[in-house]
Amino acid sequence: MRQPAYGGMVMSNIRNSGTILVFLGAVFWSLNAPLVKFLTADPLLICGLRSIIAGITLMPFIRWKRLNWTPWMVVYISSYCALCISIILALAKTSAAIAIGMQYTATIWLFLANLIITRKFNKKAFWPVCVIFAGVIFFMCSGTDNSSSSGNMIALLEGIFFAFMSVGAKKSAGTNPLGLTAIANLVTGVFVFTAFPSTAGYMGTLSAGDWTVLLILGIIQIGAGYGFYNLGIQKISAQKASVIALWEMILGPVWVALFLKEYPTPLVLTGFIIILAGMLLDSKINVPQARQAAL
Repeated sequence: MRQPAYGGMVMSNIRNSGTILVFLGAVFWSLNAPLVKFLTADPLLICGLRSIIAGITLMPFIRWKRLNWTPWMVVYISSYCALCISIILALAKTSAAIAIGMQYTATIWLFLANLIITRKFNKKAFWPVCVIFAGVIFFMCSGTDNSSSSGNMIALLEGIFFAFMSVGAKKSAGTNPLGLTAIANLVTGVFVFTAFPSTAGYMGTLSAGDWTVLLILGIIQIGAGYGFYNLGIQKISAQKASVIALWEMILGPVWVALFLKEYPTPLVLTGFIIILAGMLLDSKINVPQARQAAL
């Protein structure tokens, strides 16, 4: 009679550890909001350099034999690279709120993917997703500057890339998620400088302060952020992880307000409250199903 209880306790501990790891990843991601404001360098240069720095930092963790060499690895690496670049391109063509917020529509895409795969409509998962999506909409409505249809379209793709990245990480990391993170970042960095060769020319304009910020972004914000996320997603579903990752969206403006004294608008605050309500609702009604999702 005690075995099922023990098994349930073990599964609960696994879920909790996965939740904590993904949350830590979101905390590290959120550091981008205040730190990037200290940089005036070319955005693609920032993207490429911080990815290479993150990849080099995590290289000692690569264990080639522990990775799952399947098509899912290609899915993960390509979607990760596409996500990083699409955010940079979207920031140049539309408002920052839309460019950042749209990646978190991944929660919607993952819900729809689970619906298609399982052919079961999960009401308990549906309502938190609706609430969270409403909060994301409020957040994105806070940005009205420099919006364009092409920028919004690129931003829309971010959510799809984030969803594929999350599923790819879960399917291909094997027992070496940190190694997978290193490989994805190295590939992203190389791709940026190969696809946009003129970007490297701006390296000479970087000051010592710029390099310090880039090292922090590469080692902590990208390396530790995606490292913890990929560790955590092995223990919980991709959909659950995408919900927890929303903490980045909340904490980023908090750090900006605390350290730079730039405060969010009422629309952003409303979005935060709605997102928190959706996350709380998800944590209350979806805990037993945390590992039952197809993705």
